[in-house]
Amino acid sequence: MFAPAFWYKKTPSLTAYALWPLAALYAAGANLQGRLRAKAPYFAGVPVISVGNLVVGGAGKTPVVQWLAAHYASQGYQVAILSRGYGGQATQPMRVSERFHTAQEVGDEPLALARHFATQAVSVWVGRNRPAVARRAEEAGATLLILDDGFQRRDVARSCDILVINGQTEAPWGNGLTLPAGPLREPLHHRSRAHFAIVLNEPETSQLPYYGLPAYRLQTHLTEASLAPLHGKPLVAFAGLAHPEKFMKSLAAHGLKLTAAIAFPDHHAYTPKNLAYLKQRATEARALLVTTTKDAAKLPEGFAHVVEQTLTGPQQADILIEINQRLTAI
Repeated sequence: MFAPAFWYKKTPSLTAYALWPLAALYAAGANLQGRLRAKAPYFAGVPVISVGNLVVGGAGKTPVVQWLAAHYASQGYQVAILSRGYGGQATQPMRVSERFHTAQEVGDEPLALARHFATQAVSVWVGRNRPAVARRAEEAGATLLILDDGFQRRDVARSCDILVINGQTEAPWGNGLTLPAGPLREPLHHRSRAHFAIVLNEPETSQLPYYGLPAYRLQTHLTEASLAPLHGKPLVAFAGLAHPEKFMKSLAAHGLKLTAAIAFPDHHAYTPKNLAYLKQRATEARALLVTTTKDAAKLPEGFAHVVEQTLTGPQQADILIEINQRLTAI
């Protein structure tokens, strides 16, 4: 989805005020649903880390999930990433196979994660009932669970609750209103449920307030290995993300030559017509097609060059110390 511009104005606009009654109803529904889910949560027999956010759209959860999963797998854990499988058809708990499943079945992000971890001790599971998915992952031998987009899923108890914040915007939580008047999934004061926040890509000069929530700063980077074949070549970049402009700007910041930057809606399901159009644009520009790992999960193999991300920052060690303290406290 493309977020309306008025969502991210620091001061609510007239449109936002006009939608306020609907936002109040939405907030009341979110409160009720949250309380019902939290009434009798599933307590796993293994540590659980939740990575989520308060806003709709991309805040950068996937790089954080990938980093944490890779780290704890390297420490000997059998890590299971649990996802709703947004955009996929699967309803019952299912382990994602990078070889046998499609994005239409399990969702684009879970499939991209399964491909990323194909050779590591990390499994990816999807299903609408998160407690049932957690039980299945445990039965399959998981010794640590990561709830992908889990902040609102209060039906699974967690050892550590992390909010991810997009630090590239001046209004990381928009105008402070819930849907449809603003981008919040639930009222802003619910942030207090989180143990801390991870703020991604915040400028060093920024002095943005985070409402008293403890926060660590990290940066996402495109990997040099995936960029190396692209230097000096004309590129047609495309992406179906909540904020596709971030991907395009990252490519340009690395000195790559973009002859076109084509944005699709978040979780876009590419059609044969879309693919033909992209091929035509690349042919006309004598350029290479370039996209993200999330988009590649929905494309024919080899259709476009895939650029990967990594996560860095001096506060990574501090984050892991804090998480470990919470994992060992259970």
